[in-house]
Amino acid sequence: MRRSFVILFVALALVVAGAVYPVWAGDPVAFSGKVKKVTPEKNKVGIHDQENKKRFTVVIAESSKLTGYSGIGDIKKGDQVAGHYEVDAKGLYIVTDLEKK
Repeated sequence: MRRSFVILFVALALVVAGAVYPVWAGDPVAFSGKVKKVTPEKNKVGIHDQENKKRFTVVIAESSKLTGYSGIGDIKKGDQVAGHYEVDAKGLYIVTDLEKK
C-alpha cells in the first residue's frame, strides 16, 4: 500500500512539473504582441500579448535576427511585433527573430 502511494505521488509530481515547465531550454517559442517597454542598455524589450493578456520580457542578443529594425534602438513602445525566442539555461527569453508588424 505504501509503495503504491509513493509511485502515485511521484507520477503526480512529474505531471505537475510538466504543466509548470512546458518549455525547455532551446525550444523555439512563437510570440506576438505590442511593445510596452524598451531598455536598450540591457537589450530587453517588454511585450504585452493581447491575446492571452500576458506580459513578458525578451532579450535581444547579437545573434537575434531583426526584420524591420536596424537594431534595438529602432524598437519603439507601441510597435506590434512577432517572432520567436528560446529559453536559455538561466530562464531568459532570448530572441531568435523579431519582426515589426
